Amino acid sequence: MTKNIGYYRRILQMFYHYKKKSLILPYYPVRFWIEPTSYCNLKCIMCPNKELKKEENGYLDLELFKKIIDEIKYFAFEIFLHHRGESLIHPDFFKMVKYAHEAGITVKLHTNGTLLDEKKSYQIIESGLDQLSFSFDGFDKEIYEKIRVGGNFEKVVNNIIQFLKIKKELKAKKPFTIIELINFPHIYSDNSKEKREKFLNRFKGLPLNRVEIREMHNWAGLVEKNQNSKIKTQNSKNYSPCTFLWQALIIFWDGSVVPCTQDFHGYYILGNVKDASIKEIWNNEKMINLRKKMRNKDICDLDTCKNCDRLWREKFLGIPKEYLWKFLLKRMP
Repeated sequence: MTKNIGYYRRILQMFYHYKKKSLILPYYPVRFWIEPTSYCNLKCIMCPNKELKKEENGYLDLELFKKIIDEIKYFAFEIFLHHRGESLIHPDFFKMVKYAHEAGITVKLHTNGTLLDEKKSYQIIESGLDQLSFSFDGFDKEIYEKIRVGGNFEKVVNNIIQFLKIKKELKAKKPFTIIELINFPHIYSDNSKEKREKFLNRFKGLPLNRVEIREMHNWAGLVEKNQNSKIKTQNSKNYSPCTFLWQALIIFWDGSVVPCTQDFHGYYILGNVKDASIKEIWNNEKMINLRKKMRNKDICDLDTCKNCDRLWREKFLGIPKEYLWKFLLKRMP
């Protein structure tokens, strides 16, 4: 109860300052994306990861990760232990989960599931991971392997089923498990209903908590936008300053800090956790300037922001609906 009160008090404070468009914030980020590695073993058609240069790839040092957790554990609600790469590639991944879990932070993982074997399935549950979402597209082999280039449909489905069986066997409540698919309208049409039911029946009786279909976005112009998306275009009046600047930070494997998950190549680096604390970075000159530009809709010289379709979303009381309801219901991805 006390924890919930603390959560909603912080959320109200955050929304107040977002609505007010405050430039210097009296609180620290509630959410972090911390990237164990930028390496990925797939080349998905909608993901810009395959465009990363050689020098952009690497592994987060375990001691640097611990340094980050030791600071943010006093104010962070949750961390997403993934970003541009496949986290299960990192040899110390489960040590990271356990360390963050023992610090009292909610830990979430988004994985393509290709590397999830029996041993890793037990490790996921034993490490204390709170949420596990599988990035998976298509209800059959043909569509899946067309989108998830390099993936094997049957192997990944069997990996997920094996994990769910182990979770059931151990009577584990966590991690909360999700299969997440991106809304490709030409795939998830009425004609796919039979394929969808056949696919989902494979998980019948297993502790799969949710199947979620998410809207596609354009990775700030790095991939072609889905023309049938519900997201409004820049011709609309629905401009909303990026909520990330008032609630989150992203940390690359090399310690670089960027303001948003859409800044895939680090065009706007705020600082580095090797040289400065999160508290210093959160309200430094670069961040204040970025909030000011975002507030004034002065984004033409920001390579990431000016092409991002997520700045034009439906709002309620001046706040993007997508984030408002998910924050209130504690159902952030």
